[in-house]
Amino acid sequence: MPALGQLENATLMEVERTPPAHRKMLDILPGVSGGVARIMVGQPFDTVKTRLQVLGRGTIGAAGMPPEMVYNSGLDCVRKMMKSEGSSAFYKGAAAPLLGNMVLLGIHFPTFTKTRAYLEQSDAPGTFTPWKILAAGAAAGAAGSVVSTPTEHIRTKMQMVRKNNILAQMKGAAAGHLNPQENYKDNWDCAKKILRNHGLRGIYSGYMPTLLRDMQGYAWFFFGYEAAIRGLAGPGRTKADLEYWQVMGAGVMAGFGLWGSMFPIDTIKSKIQADSLSKPQFKGALDCLERSLQVEGFAGLWRGVVPAMLRAVPVNAAIFLTVEGTRQLIAESEERIDAVVCKVHGAQAAVA
Repeated sequence: MPALGQLENATLMEVERTPPAHRKMLDILPGVSGGVARIMVGQPFDTVKTRLQVLGRGTIGAAGMPPEMVYNSGLDCVRKMMKSEGSSAFYKGAAAPLLGNMVLLGIHFPTFTKTRAYLEQSDAPGTFTPWKILAAGAAAGAAGSVVSTPTEHIRTKMQMVRKNNILAQMKGAAAGHLNPQENYKDNWDCAKKILRNHGLRGIYSGYMPTLLRDMQGYAWFFFGYEAAIRGLAGPGRTKADLEYWQVMGAGVMAGFGLWGSMFPIDTIKSKIQADSLSKPQFKGALDCLERSLQVEGFAGLWRGVVPAMLRAVPVNAAIFLTVEGTRQLIAESEERIDAVVCKVHGAQAAVA
């Protein structure tokens, strides 16, 4: 029996050490899986959105560009990209945001959950206070902007490599086409060159508009989701009672809240990050805003919004389906762990 007792003690220690790490995984892993879903589904939409923001007809960036690099609409952008660059161009620069979003949503979801719990700690169960959800979402956006700024900067630079090479050719540049400091082969090469030549300030170009965008966007992202969940569940029911299609529908509402609230700021962010670091066209975010309004008008700040809103449907449905599905799987595994703990305790009691 001593051997059995030793085995039971070892098993109990192993199981009882698992739940704390498991609970941390419950916070982080769903967001990580959601980040993968976001990029795999949404990258082509984002590429079209960014090109319209920077190279749409009538924009500052489109001035002097050849017709094949100036886009009248999202469909026109897709058609021209397929013809001149092929389908792989839609995923250009995806590696950095893929890794970044795995971290990013691993920050957003637990930050929102913990901030909301802190703000609602004195509230009665089931209380729904809009400003607290908005504040928790803004906190999640602020925390995530530290990661989203460099990853989106690298993605935007990679999405603009073709434009920069064409500009260099038009100016009669030598065989390399482009200043070697800004001729990026891939994501890693882009990150190395920016850090080497411009430091952290360079890699964090566009941080302030990204911070403002993410605080506003994720406030309405989480509010849209939680409000939709509350409406769909109805009195006396919780998220666990909803069907998968309802969770996906709430995710779509979250995406509409995200992009509908922050798109003009995202346009300025895209223009800043697409700009040359060596010879910048804009002095900063305010200068970019002023000049964009002068040349393009207020409507120019919304250029590319259609692909962004279309993107919100499959991307955010996939994000929340993945996040909630992962949470459910982890919760079920925790229940199994608890059952093992109970059995081991029971076996120890019997031995004693």
